[in-house]
Formats: sequence, structure tokens, C-alpha cells
Amino acid sequence: MQERSKRRVERIMAAAMDLLEAEGADAVTTRAIAERADVPVATVYQFFPNRDAILSEILLEYLDRRDADGAAILGTLTPGSLGEVVHALFDFHYEHMRTHPQLVTLHYNSLARGLLADPRLRRAEFASALHTSLLAWRLLRPGTDPLITAVAVEMGNRLLEVAHRAGPDGDRAVLAEGARALTAYLQLYAVSDD
Repeated sequence: MQERSKRRVERIMAAAMDLLEAEGADAVTTRAIAERADVPVATVYQFFPNRDAILSEILLEYLDRRDADGAAILGTLTPGSLGEVVHALFDFHYEHMRTHPQLVTLHYNSLARGLLADPRLRRAEFASALHTSLLAWRLLRPGTDPLITAVAVEMGNRLLEVAHRAGPDGDRAVLAEGARALTAYLQLYAVSDD
């Protein structure tokens, strides 16, 4: 892609992101994007077939950043318990819900509408990294089946969606209960203190 075209795409994406964060996904129309990016509507269509393609691109960039940040958290932790790990991960996601509410809403709505590729691969990659970390931290018994961590990640994913749907008054409570439940589940496979 030529440099000039690249700059236009960046302006289009930045305009769409500004609209999304300020007013929500419904405000992200090709006309509004063009106005905010100071380009003709035809230019938007030159690079994107429709608004859903723009929103999908924004969402994929967000998910890539979120996943990289989540993986980085595993690299910074030195936990003494499974509960510390679960709480750190839920705190991380809670912050994303708070600081990027429109993106989180877009994520769940896109999943519901079938506009997003199956996210199970993302979760499987994270579950594998988490499993490796839990074993390295000696929080899970050696030889623990990776399925255990994969199930925990799937449960955590569902809890995050329930927390999002609960809204700002209920999300923290849902995550607190979810952390308690996930910690209890993982404790079944914890290294014994004996």
C-alpha cells in the first residue's frame, strides 16, 4: 500500500475509533467517518466495503492489543496462590471493561451477530500460556491435564460476558463471585501444602 493510501486508512480508522468511543457503534457510519476523517465517502469505500468491515478491523486491533497485554501480565506475576492469578486476570479485564466500554460492547455484539471469527483459538492460546505459567509457578500439580486450565479459561470468558451484561453496578460483584468460583475449581488441582 502506498504511503498516501496508508495515511488515509489510518485517518479513517482513527475517525471511526473516535466516533465509537464518543458515541457508540451506531454513530459509526461511513458518512460520519468520512466527515471526521476529512475524506470523501468514496474514499472510505475504496478501502472498506462497509461500516462492519471498519468496525471489525477496529475490533481485531483491540483484541490483539488486549491479548498481548494479557499475556504480558503473566510475565509480570510472581503469585503465591491461584487466587492471586485469578484476581490479577479479572482485574485486568475489569480495567478493559472500564476504559474501553464501547469496544467491549462491540466485541460481544459482534460475536452475537456472527461478525467475528471464532474466538476459541485466542482462548486456547491463552489457556496454554496460563497452564504453562501455573505449572512454572508450582501452583498446579505437575502433570495436571491442560484441559483443566482450558475449562477454567472458558468459564472465565463466560463470567466476563455476564459481568459486562450486568453493567457498571453489577460487573464488579459478578467478577468477585466468578473469581471465587474459578479459584475453588483450580484449587482441586493445586499443589498440596503437605
